[in-house]
Formats: sequence, structure tokens, C-alpha cells
Amino acid sequence: MRYFLMFAVFTVGFLQPFQAGLNAIGAKTLGSRFQAGWLNGFVNILLLSGLLLVLKLIGGRPLGGGLPDPDGLRAIPWWGYLGGAIGASIVVVQLTAAPKLGAALLVAIFVGGTAFGSLLCDRFGLVGYERIPIPATRLLGMGLVVAGIILVARPLATTD
Repeated sequence: MRYFLMFAVFTVGFLQPFQAGLNAIGAKTLGSRFQAGWLNGFVNILLLSGLLLVLKLIGGRPLGGGLPDPDGLRAIPWWGYLGGAIGASIVVVQLTAAPKLGAALLVAIFVGGTAFGSLLCDRFGLVGYERIPIPATRLLGMGLVVAGIILVARPLATTD
């Protein structure tokens, strides 16, 4: 299962620059990055609602089917809803930046931010993660991520 999840993460990571570019096309066509972000969220709702319906039909609640019940939604702390706000922010920022930065730099910087945020979540056990020490090898890996961003960004410095 671990390898399947690693493959799934790699696959959606591979698709991320495509998503940013497609959302940017939506923004250009609609004339508004916020409308394009709304469109992204609307498609999410349609697809996830369809999946929840299918899961309910084939296995019910044990498979995670059906819409969340109101009591469950009320039990989530207010800050638990910030995940949706972060998701919307990611979509809007990426669709705004994609045409200006290009896919490689967009993703390199995104990966850098993701890696740094992940180190903080692991180190301090934030938002439900277990505390994981940050040994020197992880810090070295973060340094290599930063070096990678610089190397990806460097050709742009000579063309601007």
C-alpha cells in the first residue's frame, strides 16, 4: 500500500503543473482568476459528490460514501476549515503565477515551500502530524531543494 500511495503522490505531483496551466487558461478565457478558481472548486464539488454517491451505493458509510452529516461538520473546529481556504489560495496563486513564471519555476518554488512547511509540520507536530526530529540529512535535503530552485530560476535571470 505504501508504494501505491507513493506512486499516487508522484502522479498528482506530475499533474500539478498541468492543473496550474489549465486553470490559467480558464482565467484568461473568463477574464478573472477568481472565476477560474471558482470553476476549479465547482468541478471539485461535482467530482467528489459523484464519488461520494458511488461509494454510498456500493458500500455506504464504511467506504466513506454519502455527504458528511451536519453533526460531523459542526464538530470540526473552526480552524479545520482553513484547509479549504488554503486549497483555494493555492489554486488562485498558481493560476496567476503559471503564465508568468512557467511550469518549471512554478513547481520548483511550490516544492520548496511544500518541503519547508513539511519540515515545520514534522518538527513541531503541527496539524495532526506526529513529531519527527529533523536530522542534519533532512536539512541538507532542504538545502538541495533551495539549490534546485536557484538553478531552475537562473536561466530566467538572463532572459529578463
